[in-house]
Amino acid sequence: MQNLPELLCTFDKASVTTDQDRLIVSTGCIQRLWQWTDQGFGTRQVTELSSAHSWNQTTEECDWQLPDGSEASGAKLISLEACVQDDEGFTSSHICLCAEIDYPAQGFTLRWTLWIYPGAPGIRSQLAARRNGPPPAPKGPRLQGKPFPARNEQVGLGDKPNQRRFFGYYNDTQHRNDTHQSLLKEEVITHPLRGSEWCDWANAACVENDAGGIALVKESHKCVNKAGHDSGGFICSSNEGLRCTGWGLHPNELSTDSFTPAWATWCIVWTDGDLNREIAFKTFDRIRYPIDPSRDIYIQANTWGSTETSRDARLAACQESVLQEIACCAELGIDVLQIDDGWQVPPGNPDWNPQANGWHPHPQSYPDGWQTVRSSAKEHGIKLGLWAAATPISLAELKANYTDGGFVQYKLDFADLRSRKDIDSLMQKVREFISWTDHNVRVNWDVTENEPRYGYFFAREYGCIFLENRKTLRPQYVIYRPHTVLRDLWQVAKYLNPHRFQCVIQNVDLVSRDYSDAHLHSHAYAVAIALMGIPLFFQETKYYSEKAKKEIRPLLDMYKEQRNDIYRGIVHPIGDKPDNASWTGFQSHMADEHRGTLLLFRERCNSTSEYTYKLGWLSNTTIEVRNLVNQSTELKTVGSDGSVTFHINQAPGFLFLSYSISE
Repeated sequence: MQNLPELLCTFDKASVTTDQDRLIVSTGCIQRLWQWTDQGFGTRQVTELSSAHSWNQTTEECDWQLPDGSEASGAKLISLEACVQDDEGFTSSHICLCAEIDYPAQGFTLRWTLWIYPGAPGIRSQLAARRNGPPPAPKGPRLQGKPFPARNEQVGLGDKPNQRRFFGYYNDTQHRNDTHQSLLKEEVITHPLRGSEWCDWANAACVENDAGGIALVKESHKCVNKAGHDSGGFICSSNEGLRCTGWGLHPNELSTDSFTPAWATWCIVWTDGDLNREIAFKTFDRIRYPIDPSRDIYIQANTWGSTETSRDARLAACQESVLQEIACCAELGIDVLQIDDGWQVPPGNPDWNPQANGWHPHPQSYPDGWQTVRSSAKEHGIKLGLWAAATPISLAELKANYTDGGFVQYKLDFADLRSRKDIDSLMQKVREFISWTDHNVRVNWDVTENEPRYGYFFAREYGCIFLENRKTLRPQYVIYRPHTVLRDLWQVAKYLNPHRFQCVIQNVDLVSRDYSDAHLHSHAYAVAIALMGIPLFFQETKYYSEKAKKEIRPLLDMYKEQRNDIYRGIVHPIGDKPDNASWTGFQSHMADEHRGTLLLFRERCNSTSEYTYKLGWLSNTTIEVRNLVNQSTELKTVGSDGSVTFHINQAPGFLFLSYSISE
């Protein structure tokens, strides 16, 4: 067997080294060992280092098949290199290991890349491929819904694989606004594993027991109800381990002169039970998609969402209305105003062709371009954002609007990513644009429709997810309901960092009383729902009454004092799933500082004024709790299971609290 070239690269707790035919990679939390064979690199062992628990792989195959689904053979290692990088500022600093491997008999060259983040509970791997000759002949029709057969990652199950857990998130949030629906789908299989199990809807697959677990995550635009482009599935086999299929590209999409990237995969490990599993996923998510406090922490308003018709919503994007919104945002303490659809079209009900008219402020609405709006925003201390259709707007038009308007948040809508070319061309355009602005802008992707768009685990290095349209009057299926908005953010927070998701705030006075109980909630309650995500006033804020403003401004001021701490912590959903009758909420905990923030809700139909939460990270201790609204403090005892009791007199009601472990 060919030995690997000598390699040693270290960065903080992370390391990469070779030993004869073995490659050993460590983050300080997870170690993964590969063996080089004539097929490529094959995982032989994954170890969670704090517990020394290992998952061994018994098969002698390499981790991947080739893009056409054939088993790799005759591999020749062209190069193996490692360096410290941050993907041009789009992720946290890490060791990047890159191997180039040729398969001359089968006509492919692969590039295999590992990102090894110091202190991370996981390792990211990604394949890319180049074709060395003409495309192969088709192998016949694919079965509808069946993952493309090409395997791109695999790990072992260990000696005693117990339960399997699959989870994923839905898109088309436009049509998931009822109490009986969920944003998260999660299934657990507890019977002994015999043979193979296959799941084609999940974003992640876990194999776990009381001692801990191992998981694979597909970094793709896949959603539970929309597979996307060749996003494959997971296969759990008692003989072959846990496998991930679906490269995200087909052989006929490969070029002969450059590498085409496949979907990336995360391998994550943890020890102990449910909380540590969720912490591991969110810890890796935060490292993969880091927060820049100067650019990623903000409160935003958007001009859409208050009107009954699209025509009126577009009129809200005209200069006269936008100038009013700038003043109102400043009065409320909102940081960013995003101008939605309508700025680029003639006022009223436009007949507009983007190819003919281009993406620039329409002169009937903006006679001096962006100059007046930009000057007013600067005067009021407000930053600006802009909506556009993702695919038609060109890089040159993005740059022109940035130069003229100084926009920092771009909502890119209506993408339909059905091929590798569609995906890569949009990602490259956005990447070039953000780099050109020296990372001063962010993109708000959306998952509101049923087309294959961005999903939940993909493209967030460029910004955040606009989670859902929730309006005041119509259409009926998107009318704002406090408990479903709260439910969606609560479920996001189970496995993802909610600070990368915009959460809608609506004017409860204006919401239809035929289809919602929003009017039975206070304005402060509606704002509080969003405070563990990115607060998004999806509305024209000029319609708030003076009474409403007096409720909202003090809460936003308190939130601004607390939000840096909230963003530094890991957010965990606590209580029961929101359903309009629960005690529910969030805990943001800073483990290194032994303190955090609580946001607790007693929903409208709940009849009990007292509830015992089970908090994470805390047990058998005393915490000092400060009410951030009235500044009162009290000591509370935390039980061995994290149990702490809280009281809210009236429903609906909420508590916004900070806590620290008492000395």
